[in-house]
Amino acid sequence: GLTVPDCLVMTSGNPSGAPICRTDGEARQALAGIADLILTHDRRIRVRADDTVMDFIDDAPYMVRRSRGYAPLPVMVSADFHGAALAIGGDLKNTFCLARDGLFYPSAYVGDLGDARTAAALRETVERMATLLEITPQIVACDLHPRYQSRKIAAAMGRPLLPVQHHYAHVLSCLAENDFPGPAIGVAFDGTGYGPDGTVWGGEFLLAEARGFRRLGSITPFPLAGGDRAAEEGWRPAANLLHQLFGAAAASRIGQSLNLAGEREIAAQGWMAARGVNCVATTSAGRLFDAVSAVLGLCRAVTFEGEAAIRLETAAREAEGKAASPGAFPAGTAESPEALANRNRAADGRFLLSTDALFRAVVERRLRGEDAGTLAFAFHAGLAARIVAGCETARAETGLSTAALSGGVFQNGLLLRLVEEGLQAKGFRVLRHHLIPPNDGGLALGQAVAAMASLPAYGIRCPE
Repeated sequence: GLTVPDCLVMTSGNPSGAPICRTDGEARQALAGIADLILTHDRRIRVRADDTVMDFIDDAPYMVRRSRGYAPLPVMVSADFHGAALAIGGDLKNTFCLARDGLFYPSAYVGDLGDARTAAALRETVERMATLLEITPQIVACDLHPRYQSRKIAAAMGRPLLPVQHHYAHVLSCLAENDFPGPAIGVAFDGTGYGPDGTVWGGEFLLAEARGFRRLGSITPFPLAGGDRAAEEGWRPAANLLHQLFGAAAASRIGQSLNLAGEREIAAQGWMAARGVNCVATTSAGRLFDAVSAVLGLCRAVTFEGEAAIRLETAAREAEGKAASPGAFPAGTAESPEALANRNRAADGRFLLSTDALFRAVVERRLRGEDAGTLAFAFHAGLAARIVAGCETARAETGLSTAALSGGVFQNGLLLRLVEEGLQAKGFRVLRHHLIPPNDGGLALGQAVAAMASLPAYGIRCPE
């Protein structure tokens, strides 16, 4: 008789990082060395579609990956747009978006463009979807980063090219999903995005609308040494922050005490930062989360994307659940808005959140032996208080009381709740995502809005 194993593992047909196989030939070539059995069919697969991934916050959907069952259902925007545009998205969690007048069609999930097969799938899927929707783009939008693969693909399409700043696109995607014309205070917190000043942005406050943006504030910048390794090994940004806040000798002592790394590794991070070797200034909120996770002993280096932040949020939620009065131990929430934001100004005039003081407080309390979970929640609460204070500062400067929350850091449901509740208590209208991801999977929608708004400025005449 037929012997059935104890366990059957069935999954979509693609190697990690590559697009789903669309033909039997692709499946044999890519999966023969991985799968024991391949289920095929005589019906051709026309369009790849990964699974949709969705969270629920306050019983409302909160999209993580918008794909099968949702794409390419359009987002309808009431703005008076005329013409057609293509937004190519970003390099990670790539989706693209086709737009015609007030209808914006985000694609299904494509993937990370570091794999040449995914880049080829993007080109192929753009052409097929444009034909299906009968949209001929007059302009192509892409990320501002000059070395992104997505930008190279966009530039090769033979249309006027519109580079769109990463965090501005995040905020526009949130405004578009909520059909809010702007302007609004955009709060874009994520891992990394190319800034017009040549630094790495990632914890930003923007005055944003479809016609443009202005940077109002950010978290306090810190050096980030180690290139791409810094996004995988949270001890690196932690060591950089220790050097910045405590000096070289103390950074070495504290780093070893917290088991971040050895003396030589910690010293090397400081050496690179001091000499500008493989180092850039950053306002990345994602790397700040990684650093805190590392100093609390929760995750020194990741084994999958977002692991450090996930472990930090999990520890914070567990501590909140155990506490009789969770509000009793947030770090810094008793400080004034002036102390949390606008404590000092950057050279360009933007306000800075006192995230350096928050990190210092977490480190010092950890060295005194406080519980990691308690400090994980304290960090979330302290950062949320600073974000609220930043929005208050932005409101004082702009007169605006609508705040749009976007960027991959806001996949953190605890931070989202604390910020939303804090803003509402201060009289803000809060816009957040629902069916468009806050992460880079939503970038293309924001890029497409910027492209549609720019058509008249490019001198492109729209068909009647």
